[in-house]
Amino acid sequence: LPDGVEVWDRTRIIEAQELLAGISGVTVLIHDQACAAQQRRFRRRGLAETPDFRVVINHRICEACGDCGDVSNCLSLHTVDTPLGRKTSVDQSSCNIDASCLEGDCPSFMTVAVPSNSSGVVPAVGPSIEDLPDPTPLSDSDIVDIRLAGIGGTGVVTAAQLLGTAAMLDGIDVRGLDQTGLSQKAGPVVSDLRLSRTVEMASNLVGTGEADVIVAFDLLVAADSKALAGARKEHTVVVASTTSTPTGSMIGHPEMTGPDIAGLVRRVEDNTRVESNRFVDAGALCVGLLGGTEHANVFLLGVAVQAGAIPVDPKAVERAVELNGVAVEANLAAFRWGRAWVVDPAAVEASGPAAVAPGASMVVPDLPSDLSEKVRSAVSDNHLVDLLDLLASDLVGFQDCGCAADFLDVVASVAAAEQRVSPGSTLLTEAVARGLHKLTAYKDEYEVARLLSGPESRAAAKSAGGPGAVVTWHLRPPLLAALGVGSKMRMPAGLGRPLMAVLRHGRRLRGTPLDPFGRTRVRRLERRMLAEYTAAIATMTGALSVENLDAAVDLASSAMQVRGFEELKLRRGEEFLAELTRHAAALG
Repeated sequence: LPDGVEVWDRTRIIEAQELLAGISGVTVLIHDQACAAQQRRFRRRGLAETPDFRVVINHRICEACGDCGDVSNCLSLHTVDTPLGRKTSVDQSSCNIDASCLEGDCPSFMTVAVPSNSSGVVPAVGPSIEDLPDPTPLSDSDIVDIRLAGIGGTGVVTAAQLLGTAAMLDGIDVRGLDQTGLSQKAGPVVSDLRLSRTVEMASNLVGTGEADVIVAFDLLVAADSKALAGARKEHTVVVASTTSTPTGSMIGHPEMTGPDIAGLVRRVEDNTRVESNRFVDAGALCVGLLGGTEHANVFLLGVAVQAGAIPVDPKAVERAVELNGVAVEANLAAFRWGRAWVVDPAAVEASGPAAVAPGASMVVPDLPSDLSEKVRSAVSDNHLVDLLDLLASDLVGFQDCGCAADFLDVVASVAAAEQRVSPGSTLLTEAVARGLHKLTAYKDEYEVARLLSGPESRAAAKSAGGPGAVVTWHLRPPLLAALGVGSKMRMPAGLGRPLMAVLRHGRRLRGTPLDPFGRTRVRRLERRMLAEYTAAIATMTGALSVENLDAAVDLASSAMQVRGFEELKLRRGEEFLAELTRHAAALG
């Protein structure tokens, strides 16, 4: 390299940008890295080695703080709803397995070894082609204009190539145009195909209002004005997947919600032929039927062909899949399942196990009878009863029955006050229950030790690595961080579980003068937040009225913003205390 050129690791890219930004004149930064999408293609073709592990998040430890998204900028980190609120999960179907998310300051991440003799997917068994009726075309037009809209990294261009090849095999003249833009993972990608058996076509672009069919692999892209410009009311047929995909703005912000699917459907239907449109959650069905979302686009092609929107012989599509030579059996199964869904949606939806989001269920031990009675004397609403059973049971595991009893006493006083000023309302009681639980059950060394080897952790590992999965924890204990250790330590779970069992029982020392971990700055802040929040709730309860009920809910809910570990938690904790003071002043 010429003199003056420095080579830095990619982890310093932000530092490099900031450095060069401060230099007047022209500067040059070259980021040389293999394309992740291309790497996945090579892996599927056996041209590149696939890592023998998967990254999994223990949702019981996860705080949905967004730190992993900040350090990795990865769209495979999805937000999922759990009984304990929003958490982060790794979408294994789209994960690049570069493990950059492990660098976040969080103990919830683990790597799970994948057996070399396991493909990690459900066997690709689909319906028999002989059992599927021939499609009936929706139109006998000489030219059929098709627009395929989706996101980069999911195979939109591949689907267009499969369909174009199938059309040629079926004796159809084909013109195509791929509009990939930056071709970035999850960026918008639109491919146009024009098919004709009799007319010579000069252009390969579907013009404004000329699309006969829009295949929406991603509804957010298809509903965008650019893609939807090809549609024409009462003419264009849409075949769309309603699977929700996180957007770029959601990276590092798990509190944000995904696209409004119902609103996108309405927008599409306002511009298309409503009675002929098809909407299906292709991603969820493919997870249940085939073990992942990788083949959802081919599934949707099956829907479009069988519905008669795309007049190409299904046998020609299957031949194109075979010629492509990638995941042939799985793609054939996906295509046939898509066709079968058009014939009998209920039967297909019942054929595969339902896709269950990580963390959607939890193991909840039964409460001792005295605590169970406390719950039922505190609230009568069935939803609140179930919630308090869950939270109180978790606090028993976190500390003891006394901790759970104190929690229920506070919630009971709030519930009584809320019913006094607004009979039938439960918003404040639920907000206090969730906020008080969050601040009480903070993730210190004892609690992390308990949750590392809990049943939910084992279930998550099993989902990625099968029975007897070999797990490695990635940890950076606060004491090591305080000593200047910047990187995480890898601990095999098999060796670590006995240590965690001992550490878990040390929770009796939590908050006492004998607690060896209790003097760190973050632990002192956690105890302070709980004390000030409890005091604020007591003051609020005494002053509660119809006029300030909404403000009281805001105060109680503010505790949920305290997410993260170590430095992130310190910053957000101080922000929470300042906000708590403002809320309390507003109530006064």
